[in-house]
Amino acid sequence: MTDHGMAPPTRLPPTRLFDMLNGAPDGATMLVGADGPVTYGRMRAESARLAARLKDLGLTRGDRLALWLPNIPEWLVVALACSRLGVAVVPLNVRLGSHEVGFLMSRAGCRAVVLNPAYRNGACAEVLRSVDPAERPALELVVTLGDTGDTLLDGVRQARFAELIAESPEPLPDIADGRPEDVSLILATSGTTSAPKLVQHTQGRNTRHAGEAAAAVGLSEPGTSLLLGIPMCGAFGYTLAITTIRARRPLVLMESFVPEEAARLLVEHAITHMLGTDDMLDKILSVVPEGKPFPALRMFGHANFTPALTTILPPKAEAHGVLLRGFFGMTETLAMFAAQPADAPLERRSQGGGRPVCPDASLRVRDPDSGALLPDGEIGEVEVLTPNAMIGYLDNPTATAEAFTEDGYLRTGDYGYRLADGGMIFVSRIKDVLRIAGYLVSPTEIEEVILDLPGVTVCQTVAASCPAGVRPIAFVVMEPGRTLDEAAALAACRAQLAVYKVPARVFAIEAMPVTDGPNGAKVKKNVLRDMATAWMNPAGEAAAASA
Repeated sequence: MTDHGMAPPTRLPPTRLFDMLNGAPDGATMLVGADGPVTYGRMRAESARLAARLKDLGLTRGDRLALWLPNIPEWLVVALACSRLGVAVVPLNVRLGSHEVGFLMSRAGCRAVVLNPAYRNGACAEVLRSVDPAERPALELVVTLGDTGDTLLDGVRQARFAELIAESPEPLPDIADGRPEDVSLILATSGTTSAPKLVQHTQGRNTRHAGEAAAAVGLSEPGTSLLLGIPMCGAFGYTLAITTIRARRPLVLMESFVPEEAARLLVEHAITHMLGTDDMLDKILSVVPEGKPFPALRMFGHANFTPALTTILPPKAEAHGVLLRGFFGMTETLAMFAAQPADAPLERRSQGGGRPVCPDASLRVRDPDSGALLPDGEIGEVEVLTPNAMIGYLDNPTATAEAFTEDGYLRTGDYGYRLADGGMIFVSRIKDVLRIAGYLVSPTEIEEVILDLPGVTVCQTVAASCPAGVRPIAFVVMEPGRTLDEAAALAACRAQLAVYKVPARVFAIEAMPVTDGPNGAKVKKNVLRDMATAWMNPAGEAAAASA
């Protein structure tokens, strides 16, 4: 007998990442990669088998695994398997150098790493081999994608991904060791020092934030889908991926961003949502005609990384029928803390910021000099309060305490001003962090490499617009009688740093432009930026040569 008067049982919201797959039909498309669609059934099965076999290989709850892959379905197979185990994922950008990989693996204590040795003509494999064994003391397992049978590291166990996810004649245990309070993600955040802090996020906060973000951007609406063109190894890309999965909408992956390919995928898959940096949208719109080339696209959510596009991009987007929405976030809040309202005027929507996506979150603005809270409309440091914030920096209680106020607000390090509706407008970063290729880059990381070169006494790095986009430009002062070997400087940077951190040029100047202040002389970065911009123009080459 059926009681037709009873309401259907309410499904509890997921509190662990792998719970987000529960209830989805086996045959439904979860994501689309270069080799075609991946169903929920396949993802459930492969991630469950991988979890069981990684446990057999010694990984246990509380361990950390370095995930060193581009945007491919296997990235999510590994992440979901780790969530079953209660193992934290430490994403690595595939363009990192040996110094950065060694630092992150050492600081995070990674017991395992997953990579494709053949990717980028073997670059990742070579980087791993060049990491000092002292910087990977906990590493016990290397998992490889592809057909290579070469041993990457002597004395470290190696397993093939394809064999770990293969079907078994005997039933494997259903691993569900992960808990909502487990750290599931550890991300490096660039600051003004050469030692990035490692941000810790838990399964429960990840899944809750994903649900709230999905509702805020409209991904919970029927017929929606998302094109992901930014790496999942960063907070923004990771958040977009799990937000789409949480909403149970198709996620279309780009292994790397190419404007023409993005334009094609937007049409082919009738994509409704895309988010990324403002220069990504500018490049996409530059390869398509005006009108409405993407009829299904409901919005492009952008992070304001390129100030030069602030006035150029909005009318360009309007001419192409693309609705712009600005966003605001940081690694410590899993990127999408705030979103501009979809129905707001273009003047507001085109700016970074917005209203908090979490109903229980709030923000305020403080005068960084006096410490006083500021009224709406006045610019100061933005402070945010959200239950989805990081739980702290790994093994760094001092930095964690400094990041939060006594009443629990997170200090963002960003200038902005509050609006009457509880939202905000982002103005700029307080600290002089470079924004390169969609990443925050510490200039100190670049400067320390160059300062190790013979004869270099001072080095300062700024970001400037170049023909190839926004790039780092380094300035050095040499010892008397010494000349700069620019080729050697660039070679040193290429050997130790990610590609996007390598300066486009290194210029030698007689002295740094400085201004005297209460705490001593301060380098005038604005003057260096102006110099870099002028010298990187073709007409400025003569000036650069004579500097």
